[in-house]
Amino acid sequence: MDDALRLAELIEQHGIPAEGRYVLPEHVVKDLIADLGVAIPRRYQPSDLGASGAATPGGALVLKAWGPGLLHKSDLGAVRLGLAVGEVDAAIADMAGALHGKGVTPSGFLIEEQHPGGVELIVGVVRDETFGHQILLGLGGVTTELLDLTALRPCPLSKTDAEELVDVFPGAPLLSGARGTAAVDRSALVELLLSIAGEDGLVSRFGSSLAEFECNPVVATPAGVTALDARMILDPPPSQQERNALDSDFTVLFAPRQIAVAGASTSKSSFGNRFLAAYRAAGWQQGLFAIHPTATEVDGVPAVPDVAQIPGGVDYLLVALPAKHAIDAVASAAGRVPFIQVISGGFGEMSSAGRGLEEELLTAATGSRLLGPNCLGIFSPAGRQTFSLGAPTTPGTVSVISQSGGLSGDIVAAGHHRGLRFAKLASIGNAIDVTHGELLDWLLDDPETEIIGVYLEGTRDGVGLLRALRRADGRKPVVVLRGGSGDQGARAVGSHTGSLATPVKVWEAVAASAGVTLVDTLEQFLGCLRFLQEYRTGNRGAVPGVLVVGAGGGASVLSADACDRAGLTLASIDAKQREQLLAMGNGAGTSLANPLEIPIGPVSAPTLLGDTLAPFFATGTAPFDDMLVHLNAAAYYNYGSAGLAPLIDALRDLLTREFPARIAVVVRNADVATPEDARSLASFAVDTGLPIFHSFDEATVAISAAQLFDARRERL
Repeated sequence: MDDALRLAELIEQHGIPAEGRYVLPEHVVKDLIADLGVAIPRRYQPSDLGASGAATPGGALVLKAWGPGLLHKSDLGAVRLGLAVGEVDAAIADMAGALHGKGVTPSGFLIEEQHPGGVELIVGVVRDETFGHQILLGLGGVTTELLDLTALRPCPLSKTDAEELVDVFPGAPLLSGARGTAAVDRSALVELLLSIAGEDGLVSRFGSSLAEFECNPVVATPAGVTALDARMILDPPPSQQERNALDSDFTVLFAPRQIAVAGASTSKSSFGNRFLAAYRAAGWQQGLFAIHPTATEVDGVPAVPDVAQIPGGVDYLLVALPAKHAIDAVASAAGRVPFIQVISGGFGEMSSAGRGLEEELLTAATGSRLLGPNCLGIFSPAGRQTFSLGAPTTPGTVSVISQSGGLSGDIVAAGHHRGLRFAKLASIGNAIDVTHGELLDWLLDDPETEIIGVYLEGTRDGVGLLRALRRADGRKPVVVLRGGSGDQGARAVGSHTGSLATPVKVWEAVAASAGVTLVDTLEQFLGCLRFLQEYRTGNRGAVPGVLVVGAGGGASVLSADACDRAGLTLASIDAKQREQLLAMGNGAGTSLANPLEIPIGPVSAPTLLGDTLAPFFATGTAPFDDMLVHLNAAAYYNYGSAGLAPLIDALRDLLTREFPARIAVVVRNADVATPEDARSLASFAVDTGLPIFHSFDEATVAISAAQLFDARRERL
């Protein structure tokens, strides 16, 4: 039967209305999952119990009422356990009377064999506003929400995802047996998860109409897993709408042949004028046009009243006009220009009226792809795409998709100062047409892009973004900076799952499933991209982990704490290496463990750092994955007179040794440096490609991003 038809019939025959949605009775949901291979308790009809020829239950029975107002049966006294066959009729009468006194009239009663017990779990599905369906696994029972010992993964669930979810959710140790109990059948639990959320599972069959699903508890034993309770909440069947699929090849977006700007003025300086100036500074002497109703020239740029009058046409139209006028400009160019960007605000980010304008804008753009509105647009040094004066012109391998225009400018300017070299950057604002997911998917096949960053506040195409993130896994590293990660959770009618699937947990689930690095600050975002730009090819040492080396006991402790926060392991130092360090005079008043404390400072020899590390690399191979060096800028002023010059000399000597290891450097207290020294240190970092950070957390998060990509690439 067609899934849509089956859905309509289920709702018509069994759906119980609840806040514009439909709740399916427990026995109907259990039949659905049983058809997919999930074990459920044996069921009886009241009339069958004790009847001639009927199977006699071998143990206790469970009685449940179902119907409107009975979503949480236990709270209303609509569940009775431990009944004998002869007690069922009286229990039904008592339960019906008690519920009637509470204003609830059951539609029917469910009688099942009582399970002897095991590890109680919750398995649920909720539809997140951004990423669609998520499956949740946790410890079940009545304390589920109180303890919140749960973890999530996005749907559809692969077998690897299902196995990892079983391994990492907070209740996992109980599955291996505790206090003499036997381990449960983990493979049966994996199969249950796949039956619900796998490629051909329950979620895929009901699609966007599945609002919530929950089995609580699922009981796991050495013999298998059984769903003792089940509920499902459905939305009405969606209307079938045809989608006009437009070209998603973004080549000319980042490298257009000709560009037009609508909104430049002949009498004042506007955003349009600034864009014309930026394009001219980027080298556009030919192929740049202004759209103006009367002028023939704006700021030295040829002007025409309509894109149709531009010889050879244009690939990219930038619209810098107030919202209502922007719609008219887009409508006049739609179908003639492959890509139109609307810089203007005043749309959905402002009000409900603005959301109406967005619908008008999208309709007006029919036949063209639309960026924005409310965005700065495109930056691509190789394609001479830009949105600011003085933008860097050297192309690189890092590409970024940003929802924010202002933050895009920060990423380009601050990233360039750190040594980032960009291939492409797209600011997409409200993203009513071109989305994060589309662009990310295209960048995965872009030969000029090796590392991808994403700034995201929300998206209309979370499912597409998730699909692209999963395709990136192990192929190109992706770093995501989230903005506005407050409460955006799915609309819960009453299930535990809806209240437990918070936005933060959903993002963590997506990251775990797709190998994404999540960061919390712009500094961490830029730091990760910078480190990956230098060390994307990876480094796998003989001993997993990080060696931390630097001066200062307290700072070393803080560095170890930062490693813990980033999930990094401190590499071990073996006895032979320790003996070599002692023979070099290290050890007095210092630590020969990891973190390794050595007196690097203004009066130490510039070779001290390299000499100390040389024994670790005596074999010419990498003894560990990464090395984190920390130096104290303040010490070079408190105890020296040459500023940061000795610090730079020490780092230069370290680099000349070409140790086979990735190196991250933290210069603590860098804000005490003189402007001249700060410029010298920044120039040294850019010229040599050495990633330098100002805090341990920036550095350790960056190292963690590289190690994560190492692991995901190896798994791929």
